[in-house]
Amino acid sequence: MTRADNSLTVCERCGKAHRWVPLAPGDVAHCTRCAVVFLIAATSEVLTVSLGGQRQSSTVPEAVNIIWDEGQPLMALATAGTALLAPALYILLRLYILLPIALLRRLPPGFGGCVRALHQVSRWGMVEVLTVGGLLSLVRLAALADATPGPAMVALGVLTMLFAAIESAGLRHLWWACD
Repeated sequence: MTRADNSLTVCERCGKAHRWVPLAPGDVAHCTRCAVVFLIAATSEVLTVSLGGQRQSSTVPEAVNIIWDEGQPLMALATAGTALLAPALYILLRLYILLPIALLRRLPPGFGGCVRALHQVSRWGMVEVLTVGGLLSLVRLAALADATPGPAMVALGVLTMLFAAIESAGLRHLWWACD
């Protein structure tokens, strides 16, 4: 095994380590961690609470539904928008913009509008607020009941770090193509 075969490279956006693979001219390496982590966060249990033999757990969409059913539609809509819709739209817009550039070496239709929309959507995604709120709930519930974080809580924490890493790169490198 050569030294190159044993080397690792790290995704500049999320920090995931990959085994070094030589690429042919024009090939691009891709990391899909953000989308996978979002799917885990959106579909698995965030928190499980056990008290007096009763056990309750829910996903983010189930929590939105519970909030709606308890007569707080504005809170449910705000939670759905900031914890589910905005992050999903953020990931989808980035994929729509970046995949044609990486794979086809051309801009997708509506590129300028998509970059502007991406800039606006990034302001509304509040995964980090949901993560901190979930962790605070976990700490406060610990004195009253057995509270256990679920896979979604871990995924939300990871997603928070991934989005922060992506945002640190910014969109400036894409704006030149909008002019």
